[in-house]
Amino acid sequence: MIGILGLHGSASHPDSIGKFTARLAQGRTCCTPRGTLADQEGFTFFRRRADFSIPAEELIDLARKSLSPNGCVAACGLSGALLVGYSSGAIFSTALLSIAPDSFFGAVLLRPQPISDEFSFPDLSGKPILVISGMHDSRRQPWHATQLVEQLVAANALVTHHALDAGHGWAPSDLDFVLTHSWMNEHLPA
Repeated sequence: MIGILGLHGSASHPDSIGKFTARLAQGRTCCTPRGTLADQEGFTFFRRRADFSIPAEELIDLARKSLSPNGCVAACGLSGALLVGYSSGAIFSTALLSIAPDSFFGAVLLRPQPISDEFSFPDLSGKPILVISGMHDSRRQPWHATQLVEQLVAANALVTHHALDAGHGWAPSDLDFVLTHSWMNEHLPA
């Protein structure tokens, strides 16, 4: 059975995504590693620049380190897992997909942002990816999700995108969970 690898957002802790992934698990193994960098009262997987842009090379390097034998992602031991990333955890998920696409079944990207405007993924043929963005997200530009979807589609991923009437936080009526749960039932083998 495909496991779930949950990646939390910046200035956060694993339990912030762990509660979400635990509800999705349905008997699947879950792992929610902690970002390795201290960030305010929590942790993060990478740091942004002062202008909030993403240092792409540094991000990719940190993703590689997380997959090394002593890395936080490798320690989970979930080869072929579904990535479920929220905010900067979604961005880190895309970095992982870009360097090790065969190591993951697919991804759920909640409130994501592209690594860069001109970023390109390796071939992701057949990889199911769910993108859930918020139309009123104060931490993302309106085109971020669409741009990321275009980059993923250009790499031949099977992308489903939902733009919710929500901000950066969880959507009302538990819609993030409802859509993710439904998508998983459709795309993941039992």
